Amino acid sequence: MSKLLTQSELARLTGTKDPDCQREVLNSNRIPYVSRRDGTVAVTWEIVNQSVLARAGSTVGTGAGTLPPGFNLSAAAN
Repeated sequence: MSKLLTQSELARLTGTKDPDCQREVLNSNRIPYVSRRDGTVAVTWEIVNQSVLARAGSTVGTGAGTLPPGFNLSAAAN
């Protein structure tokens, strides 16, 4: 079983504490998540790590290298 990100880890990764903005950033980067009943977002480290590896192994095309504001993949690598 993979460990869930804490709310502070998720805020650091997405650059925001607002769950709606977190969903927007995760959707923009095609990272699957679960919305809890209380409206917060749940993501596992395994999913984040897979996304980092997929991004690292992909070929960057014109304009594809920019991430949405606040998205910090280096936070996932630490």
